[in-house]
Amino acid sequence: TFRAATRVPHDVGFPRLSHGSSKNAHMSIRTRLLALVALATLVPAVLVGIRFVHDRGRGIDAAITGLTATAQAVADDLGEKIQGTAQLHYGLARARDLDTRDRAACSTFLAAVREEHPQYTGILTIDPNGRLFCDSLRTGRELDLNDRGYFVKALAAPGGVTIEPAFGRLTGMSVLQIAHPAQAETGELNFVLLASLDLGKFVEAHRRRVPDKQILLFDAAGTILVWSSGQLHAEPAGTSIADTELFRRVTATTGAHLVDLDGADGRREVWAVAAVPPDVPAPGLHILVGLPHGDLVAEANRRLIQGTSTLTVISLLLFGGVWTLAERGIRRPVGRIGTMVRRLGDGDLSARVESPHPAGELGALMGVLNATAEALERQRTAIDDLNARLRQSQKMEAIGQLTGGVAHDFNNLLTVILGSAELLVERLGKDPELRALADMTANAAERGAELTN
Repeated sequence: TFRAATRVPHDVGFPRLSHGSSKNAHMSIRTRLLALVALATLVPAVLVGIRFVHDRGRGIDAAITGLTATAQAVADDLGEKIQGTAQLHYGLARARDLDTRDRAACSTFLAAVREEHPQYTGILTIDPNGRLFCDSLRTGRELDLNDRGYFVKALAAPGGVTIEPAFGRLTGMSVLQIAHPAQAETGELNFVLLASLDLGKFVEAHRRRVPDKQILLFDAAGTILVWSSGQLHAEPAGTSIADTELFRRVTATTGAHLVDLDGADGRREVWAVAAVPPDVPAPGLHILVGLPHGDLVAEANRRLIQGTSTLTVISLLLFGGVWTLAERGIRRPVGRIGTMVRRLGDGDLSARVESPHPAGELGALMGVLNATAEALERQRTAIDDLNARLRQSQKMEAIGQLTGGVAHDFNNLLTVILGSAELLVERLGKDPELRALADMTANAAERGAELTN
């Protein structure tokens, strides 16, 4: 009974845990730690996410700004090329080599000038009657240029330059015709100087700087002058886009602006329309730089994905560290404690949490549990010892009670024998032999009473 009483009750102090419930408890601790980590990283993650999204928006804005700046840079450079051509015209108009009727010598001189200025497909002079006189290509062809708009405008605007995008009759190339009327000292028109600026070469020079972008030039009628697009879809020079959404959207607004629409291949495109410099007398010339919408946001998306991936990796490393910490620093020590508690619950007071003990509260708890188990073991040893002594005392008491009862009953019998012997002694006084036997019986009864006492 007392040994059974030393078993630790399951509802006092140490609950008995099955393997399954212990595992759930350990997982619960680990899960709670991971939940705390998740909550701890949630706010920074949200803030970083907002920052990434904001940076993505800024990246898109920067890409749009860069697209617009590229378009304007192309327009400004074209303006500088036109101004440079005007200055060239002013110089050539005063050159004596052009003030001649020697057509061959004039063409040779212009050929030398063009070699120094390869941005032009040709440089030529036109007589006041509209007939080609000399040209840098030295073809010797006879051309009537009276129907050319730049020639008509040059006649009407003495002293300045007129500009017209066109396809050269001699070369068939997309050019910007820049004409200047050269006047004699008397004020009469000597000839009209014409330089054909190679738009294809001009655009290609810019495209090498921005290989990922499209550059498109078209005139007021919607005729494509140059469309440099690399591997992307592009219409050839001379094609009309007057009936396209791109032409309608570009010409609907003046000045610099953006156009966002579906391209001919179905992909979304963004075009930056440049503002043609006011000193460029080329009405209807449109300069655009474009990108697929996906490319416009690609860098911003790449940074967003990169930042999100970095945050994810950091979170996973943090969770992995917490998981490892929970496994080694909590679950295993708690498992050792649980094993000891189960053994204590089964009555094995020799159970101990073996060393080494971790630092901190868990280590202290292990020490307390070991001390408690030692105290319980000492108490049970003491209880096992009043038990051994109590059983011995009970045995002696039982023996005493049995002995006392037997002695009492035996004394009663001896009293009868002694009384009978004394009566026989008195009545057998006349018979010495029988009296002697009666005396012996009385003496034996007295010695038996003394032995019983």
